[in-house]
Amino acid sequence: MEIKIRKALLSDLYNLAVLKQQVWISTYATDGLNDEFSRYVLSEYSVESVKRSIESTHSLTLVAIYNYNLVGCVEILLSPQSPTDNIEPCIEITTLYILEKFQSRGIGKKLLDESMKVIKGLNHQKIWLSVYYGNEKAIDFYKRQNFSHIGEIDFQLGEEKYKNYLMIRTIEE
Repeated sequence: MEIKIRKALLSDLYNLAVLKQQVWISTYATDGLNDEFSRYVLSEYSVESVKRSIESTHSLTLVAIYNYNLVGCVEILLSPQSPTDNIEPCIEITTLYILEKFQSRGIGKKLLDESMKVIKGLNHQKIWLSVYYGNEKAIDFYKRQNFSHIGEIDFQLGEEKYKNYLMIRTIEE
């Protein structure tokens, strides 16, 4: 399986919006859809919102392409943020999504490796992310990629809070 990783283009806009919506729903709506989930997905991953993220100078979106079709993406915030008070600001991966059919094929690792190159090029040595505590498949993946669990943070959606794990990794030389 040949996967190409490249920067997202405006021509990826609709496919990227649908990919993000589909992966988010299959990951988080484990008990079905409710109004809060649907509103969030349609707002956060609308065509307009995805277009803004592709065009943003504050983030970078990379996509994974298989047979000319989009199968995954990673989004990196280019401005260092601090996940907790006791961690110095570093680069955040805000999204790493792979269509379910294409998971466990090395695509996430390829996207992560490309992200590391970008982050090293910005002279940063650490990256962090948050992952839903119930997403064991993703947590196991990040652990295999040398991320360490450093704490927890709540993701607020409407009046509900969802526990996420904070994970961090040092980028080797």
